[in-house]
Order: sequence, then C-alpha cells, then structure tokens
Amino acid sequence: MTVSLIAQREGHSALGHVVGLYAKLELNTVDRDAPVTYFLSRLQGEVKWVIDAKFGSVGYPHYAHGFGERTSATRTIVKPVARVLDDLALALGLVEAVGENVPLVLAAYWPTPRHP
Repeated sequence: MTVSLIAQREGHSALGHVVGLYAKLELNTVDRDAPVTYFLSRLQGEVKWVIDAKFGSVGYPHYAHGFGERTSATRTIVKPVARVLDDLALALGLVEAVGENVPLVLAAYWPTPRHP
C-alpha cells in the first residue's frame, strides 16, 4: 500500500458543506500486475473511511463519487487499511481524535495537503 496524499478537505456534496479527511492510496496484491487506486474520505464525526472512488489497475472506474458524497450506498475500506490511515492522520497532526468506531475530530485546519 502506498498513501500518496492525506489532507484535511472541505467541499460541497448533496448534503451541503462537508469537512473531513481526504486520502489517495494505491493498493497492490500478489494477484495483480498493477495497483488499484482509491480515493477515500472520512467526514467530521464519522467512524469509518468511505471509498469515494476506485480505479482498477488499468484505470477502469469501478466506483466514482465526489468527495464526501453520502447520498448513495457507501462502501468502506477494510479495517487494516483504515488503521494505517488513522495512524497517519494522527502522526501528521491532522486530527484530534480518530480510530476504529471513534468519531473523527479534526485538528485546527491545515490549508495545504500533508504528504506522508
């Protein structure tokens, strides 16, 4: 797994103004020739990372929604990946509270992305 971006982000969805964390990662497994790319978000108060978009190893869009979209059925990332993202967000000072079944509490807003 390679996390290429994790940042605080704000935007607009069908729910209105949303704030939270945004991450981009590539995940490779032994049965694939190239990694799958995921775009994830976890909004303020949420307890899970949600897959906003997933692109196959050749760029095929398996699933594509905008940042923080929650009006359709959501898909969540597996727990081991979520733990890595939670730990990284803590280490970078992006959050005050995060973890499995812990509602996300953002730290003071960082205006620029933090690269691991």
